[in-house]
Amino acid sequence: MKRIIIIILTLISVSGIYAQSGSYAGSFARLGFGARGLAKGNAMVSDIYGDYSGYYNPAISCFQEDANLNLGYTLMSLDRKLNFIGIAKKITMEQGSAGISLSWINAGVTDIDGRDNDANKIGDFSTFENQFYLGTGFLLDEKLALGIGFKLYYTKLFDEVTTNSIAFDIGAIYKAMPELTFGATIRDISAKYKWETNAIYGSNGKTTTDKFPILFNLGASYLLPKNFGIVSLEFETMFVPEPEVTLTSNSEYKKRYYYVKAGTEIKLTEQLKIRAGLDRIGLNEEDFSGSLKPGIGVGFKKVFTKNIMLGIDYSFQLEPYTKQPFHNLGINFNLK
Repeated sequence: MKRIIIIILTLISVSGIYAQSGSYAGSFARLGFGARGLAKGNAMVSDIYGDYSGYYNPAISCFQEDANLNLGYTLMSLDRKLNFIGIAKKITMEQGSAGISLSWINAGVTDIDGRDNDANKIGDFSTFENQFYLGTGFLLDEKLALGIGFKLYYTKLFDEVTTNSIAFDIGAIYKAMPELTFGATIRDISAKYKWETNAIYGSNGKTTTDKFPILFNLGASYLLPKNFGIVSLEFETMFVPEPEVTLTSNSEYKKRYYYVKAGTEIKLTEQLKIRAGLDRIGLNEEDFSGSLKPGIGVGFKKVFTKNIMLGIDYSFQLEPYTKQPFHNLGINFNLK
């Protein structure tokens, strides 16, 4: 009976349940962060002209003048959940500047219908995945910033099957002109899930290692004249490991996927902005639109108190593997 449950939960965990190309480990952590990023097609690696998170680039926090606190809740189909919380702030020092960002992404699937081999209901099950993030950036001069981000993944597949992993990101921002910036990151270095099923199967248990894809992102953002808005373009390469089920992990990154991301944010008034973007435009011949995720959104900001600016963001995004879109509602606090 437990064998059937584990098979089902494993398929849920590594399948397209999180709507990411290739259905590889850690797909929840590649969905994006917050309503602003989702609406802009996640083309955020170089965007220093609005509120942002170290999730996209650990170096970017060096440009967050006011502390930004971001809370996000996502409405998704198939009993999935995806929630965000993050804060980023520039720190001015005697010599130079730095930045720090903290975030937590929580995802999961609830109400999984458990059945035995005779189709009798045995209960409802759930899974969860978490990413805890600490990013630090350093402004080397007024144009160049470098950063590193540390991640802790903690995941439960079944009651007695959990795993954790430590990974890191590296990133850079180059401000070529006041209105033009370039950004680059390498993300999820050394990230992997290591599953051990001895607690369920005893001596028949196995150790399964699933490495995360490594992402390389390179992009540019341009501030439109008269501060009218922002346009961003980004290229992403996903290095995918070969799956392996052994007592050791010797898998190699042999397959690659190439994507383009594009996004824009237009300022209608000082308080109101609209956003649109295309995430994961596939450049592989077989995947031009298979993973495409178009999105739109809106952002509203208003002075809340003397030292707090309150923002409300909303995004609407389509997924390639379900007919139902998902919605993200975010609340932002800019703290002076």
